[in-house]
Amino acid sequence: MASPPPELPGRLWRWVEDFVAGSNQDADGIGAALVEWVDGREATELQGLLDALRDTGAYPISLHVLEEAWNAEVPLELAGRIAEDWVGTVLHGIGDAKGAAVVAQHLIKGALERGPAFAGDLGHLFLDWRLFDAADPLIRAAADAHPGDTALRFNLGVVHKLAGEWQAAKACFDIVLQHHGDDKATRWNLGVVCTALQDWAGARAAWKALGFALPPGDGDFGTPGEPTAVDLDGEVVWGLRLCPARVELRTLPISSVEGGPNFADVLLIDGVALAKTPYPDGTEGPILPALSVLNRAGTRTHRIAVDDPAQARQMAELLNQQGVPAADWTGLMPDPTVAVGQLAALDDDAFQAAIKAASQQMQRPTS
Repeated sequence: MASPPPELPGRLWRWVEDFVAGSNQDADGIGAALVEWVDGREATELQGLLDALRDTGAYPISLHVLEEAWNAEVPLELAGRIAEDWVGTVLHGIGDAKGAAVVAQHLIKGALERGPAFAGDLGHLFLDWRLFDAADPLIRAAADAHPGDTALRFNLGVVHKLAGEWQAAKACFDIVLQHHGDDKATRWNLGVVCTALQDWAGARAAWKALGFALPPGDGDFGTPGEPTAVDLDGEVVWGLRLCPARVELRTLPISSVEGGPNFADVLLIDGVALAKTPYPDGTEGPILPALSVLNRAGTRTHRIAVDDPAQARQMAELLNQQGVPAADWTGLMPDPTVAVGQLAALDDDAFQAAIKAASQQMQRPTS
């Protein structure tokens, strides 16, 4: 654990320790006192103070010092450490992802003013931390200033991919492979964007180079396979993997009520897992982020209110047995609720008949 700078008055550090121990002292007031002390001192003392505050867990105090330090004139290397520490404190120290995104947005203007190299490095960090909106302008500016930098070209390809700019992303990854032909991350990303473009030859070449066995031919090679967990803006849903970059949804997402992806839609997915979750076979598997909807199946989601949770579970089971996708959303809605998907091939009469049949079966007495 880092120690406070030797020249820091003991009373100031005792304030910090008392705050961490649970005192009701004002974090901003302590931060202001520390800023006043460090003002005009060597950059190493500022860095030592920030390290000690971070290691001690005095995050509310360090945030005040970091904001003042970012606005001061400091060497570029230290400015980079300050930016990383500021966002990292909010994201990892406090655990506030939304707050970290706000801080990252705040840093964009100052990062661009510090030059393309600084912007590119900070943009790379933001990509690693999934702060994509803040990374986007930094990476674009840096890559524009240094078109021959293949590391920036790769990051620019990722930025284009996340923005759905498939052709521009493909051009970036093609350039990177000209210089680094064995780079697996670039080939994977190229496979993803070629899939989005329905460039089956390009996708096949990328996946084969990564060791995937594909069906013979030169066209689409998608085939329903193993269950896969997918993240839809924080909601985890399940689908069947069609290929390394596609999943066909087999559950009813809550977001489908508002026009989001729905049952049987085909999603383009990324390859870097966000987390792990238990899979049907009892093992832990990845939760993969969705990039976009490639094909809509035309499913519509309806909600049916029932009297109690037991009815919701039973109705969902009965509808699924009839081939009508349904889910028990009890606990996700104010009242016990069954979500039912109306497939494009099921007209209104047939759909209502299926619901009526399930309702009648629920009402039959059990022997």
